[in-house]
Amino acid sequence: MNKKPGKHTIALIGNPNVGKTTVFNVLTGSRQTVGNWPGVTVEHKEGRFHHKGKEIEVIDLPGIYSLSATTLDEKVTRNYILQNSPDLLINIVDASNLERNLYLTIQLLEMKVPVLVVLTMLDIAEQNEIIIDYEHLQKHLGCSVIPVQLFHKKTEAELRDAILIAAGKSEICTTVIRYDEVVENGLDKLEETVSFAKYGEIPFRRWLALKLLEHDEDYASVLSEEEWDTLNHVTKSIEKHRNQQIKTIIADDRYSIIRGLSLDVVKRRSGWQETLSDKIDTLVLNSYLGLPIFFFVMFLVFSLTIRASQPIVGWIDVALNWLLVDKAAALLNSLAFPVWLTDFLTGGIGGGLVTIASFIPPILFIFVSLAWLEDSGYMARAAFVADKFMRSIGLPGKAFIPLLVGFGCTVPAIMATRTLENKRDRIMTSLLTPFMSCGAKLPVYAFLAMIFFPKKANLVVFGLYMIGIILALGTGLLLKKTLFKTEPADFVMELPAYHLPTFNGIAMHSWHRLKDFILRAGKTILAVIVIVYVLQMITLPAGFGSDKTATVPMERISVMEIAGKAITPVFKPMGITGENWQASVALLSGLFAKEAIVGSLHSLYKVTENEEIQDVLKRQFGSASAGFAYLLFILLYSPCAAALAMLWREHGKGWMMFAFGFLTLQAWLVATLVYQAMQFASNPVVSFTWFAIIALVFIAQYLILFVAGKRYESHV
Repeated sequence: MNKKPGKHTIALIGNPNVGKTTVFNVLTGSRQTVGNWPGVTVEHKEGRFHHKGKEIEVIDLPGIYSLSATTLDEKVTRNYILQNSPDLLINIVDASNLERNLYLTIQLLEMKVPVLVVLTMLDIAEQNEIIIDYEHLQKHLGCSVIPVQLFHKKTEAELRDAILIAAGKSEICTTVIRYDEVVENGLDKLEETVSFAKYGEIPFRRWLALKLLEHDEDYASVLSEEEWDTLNHVTKSIEKHRNQQIKTIIADDRYSIIRGLSLDVVKRRSGWQETLSDKIDTLVLNSYLGLPIFFFVMFLVFSLTIRASQPIVGWIDVALNWLLVDKAAALLNSLAFPVWLTDFLTGGIGGGLVTIASFIPPILFIFVSLAWLEDSGYMARAAFVADKFMRSIGLPGKAFIPLLVGFGCTVPAIMATRTLENKRDRIMTSLLTPFMSCGAKLPVYAFLAMIFFPKKANLVVFGLYMIGIILALGTGLLLKKTLFKTEPADFVMELPAYHLPTFNGIAMHSWHRLKDFILRAGKTILAVIVIVYVLQMITLPAGFGSDKTATVPMERISVMEIAGKAITPVFKPMGITGENWQASVALLSGLFAKEAIVGSLHSLYKVTENEEIQDVLKRQFGSASAGFAYLLFILLYSPCAAALAMLWREHGKGWMMFAFGFLTLQAWLVATLVYQAMQFASNPVVSFTWFAIIALVFIAQYLILFVAGKRYESHV
């Protein structure tokens, strides 16, 4: 890395849920950017701040427990440290759980990189009557240790001062981590026999010897045959002496060092006492009550989202329609603009902006709610509670985290599967993430639910989220019995202590998510609306190609209507009639982005002066059952183009095509099944026929997946 005068680069590193993101937000404020690491799609954040005339660039590394590089997050973090050589690593450590956090700290000390340890969660440590001798801890670690009370101006200033001083010195930690004698002898043997020149600019032979002893694939793969023989001989000798696997031996020795250090620097005023978190967890983690509590919490989230946003959406709709549509149209007409251009600018662009603005309240409320749950420590409990159920469908509890991310957006949810240890779990979880209703679907749910079920909109929206979860479990079970028959990896996760989220933390999280959503969704919706308007303007004779001798001008029909009527028969079994072709076209726009469905519905339906869009939709769909089936299809069918592209990038074109076809088929089957069940009383013969067809399709699907699973299993 090229060092620029007057500028330092620092990186934040730590376990998940230790306050790392909060420290990043405190340091950088709004001066942040989000991107992907070069060559991979793991997301990272960059920011900067100025202090005493110096510019400090801050990199927020992924939250990890170890530098063993068993997951992509760990590998990306380790490669960044080795290849970019930041001036300083800020190791964020939870003071209330020192032993668990110091495992990563020990590995950083072994890398011989400049480290500043920042202790957070001091209020929780104090509640638990934990006293840490900071100066003594600093001497043991051989690097600076500072306690920080976040959102306290004094300690924040002290943190910036400490960072500036440490980044300027960029001193290597002096502590040498010593292992059991037999391990030390093995390390010495490897340092003597292995040619380390092949590892380029990594100068620390002892650290490389330790990675080889752990059989790290990145470094062991380039050993010569003779060096491999030496490594295997050393490994077997140590394992025979300790009667354990080598990775377990090294981990045990590290924890022995940490336990001794903790006993020396950590004191409790009155021994162990049950903490508030322990008391809450007896209820929240209860094997019988844990899952109902989670569902109740999510119900409250969606009820708040719908109830609180509904009046705000109404105000926004009225105000912006008056300004951007009615008044803008009057102005353009007074300026003698062409009718088609006035209609495009007001009904298209103006109406699109109104649609985008109406998305903001529900999205904001759900982001605030999820940020509160995440920052409080509850979401980690949700993953723990879900482990038993996740394993029943063939996934580890850790897979719950990407699925949870899917409630925000499917793209980062697929990216988050990289934290899973094996390929089988990553692919299977990626296929299930679209069942989690992303933030882009929420405006569609809210818009249609308020039209078809005005008095029970919150229950309908919550029901759609729950149906997605239930069908994800069912699909996971299907995939476990057919495509993915191997066992999932084990699940280990730390549960952070509960604490009250800070206003600044929630505001920062929510704002960045909302801003990203508005910018991304806004571009997509406006683009779709422009395309829809252009296609609506392109018309052909209604009898195109059928009567060339007609003397009376034929009625013209838009290209969009022709395409819509061509595909609508496919959706007829789920309640979409030929006259409601606009609903079919809106589903096509949803392949670009789910939130574009609302914009398409607004653009495609013709609304008279005495009507509103709600009245037109009710008339065109004909019944609430057709509207609900339509919502089910939106819930389940293929994810957006960005998510499909991410699937292709992560797992290949084959899995992307499978996801598109499989999910769209499930959407059609479920929507048709539900609609026909609702229509059974009025037309039992037709409904029973469709029940039989759906049953046959499900059986055929199972057999095809079962055979494909046999082939896939032989290649894994």
